[in-house]
Amino acid sequence: MTPARSADSRAPLDARVALVTGGAQGIGAGICEGLADAGAAVAIVDVQVEKGRQLAQHLTSSGFRAAFIRADIATVDGCQSAVARTVSTFERLDILINNAAPHRDRSMIGKVGGADWAVHEQVVLQAVVNLTDAALPHLAAHKRGAVVNISSVVGSAVALDQCSWPYHVSKAGLNHLTRWLAVRLGPHGVRVNALAPGLIDRDAGHRLTDDSATRAVVESVVPLGRAGRAADVARAAIFLSSEESAYITGQVLVIDGGLGLGEVFGVSQRAQALSGHDPTLEPNGASS
Repeated sequence: MTPARSADSRAPLDARVALVTGGAQGIGAGICEGLADAGAAVAIVDVQVEKGRQLAQHLTSSGFRAAFIRADIATVDGCQSAVARTVSTFERLDILINNAAPHRDRSMIGKVGGADWAVHEQVVLQAVVNLTDAALPHLAAHKRGAVVNISSVVGSAVALDQCSWPYHVSKAGLNHLTRWLAVRLGPHGVRVNALAPGLIDRDAGHRLTDDSATRAVVESVVPLGRAGRAADVARAAIFLSSEESAYITGQVLVIDGGLGLGEVFGVSQRAQALSGHDPTLEPNGASS
């Protein structure tokens, strides 16, 4: 975990309260740390009790306000409980970060099955609606509420990888749901935006680039030459939650280091060259 900023420093989210779903690990944990560092009190909502409590303890011991709330947002009651307990604990709610995603069942990859789709629809789409409905009175109370949905670059492009198709399709739906909610909540003074991360090191202890072949591919296909970090996503979430983005709503901000800018054939050639599969090509794609 990254060291926390001194709680005495001025910050862009001072006096605000944020609820982060799926906040116990990975990108969610990075967002929780970033929001706390920016001055917000953070409700870490997850079903992973041990990791959630550890993160809350880390933040509170660093001088920040944080609490772990166990809630299953796959149910309406779980969504309502998460919001109610956040408000009960911190007395208000200003920021809703919809980050949770279901565990991907590898046995379902490549199969067109109803069960895998159902859980993605429930957690990635329906839960966002339920949480937003429950949070709206609180988000609208001060006319500066913010909802940030965590989407993915696969929401706008079909990736030929091992992700399950319901993950791709649900993230595409989340992008449009973001726009729809922005129109609906705008009159209430609540902004709704989404972040679409690309290749992200969700666990600092197990990086994508730890494997040499994967590192070569990442360095080839990502113009900035590295995988993203949870902190990269957190900084964007802070921006979209703060007054710095007061006139931005209904947008999907891509955080991919330029990954989506590449032409498929060319970047594939460069990846092979960097991996040692084609020594006739230089890393920049030019012939030797």
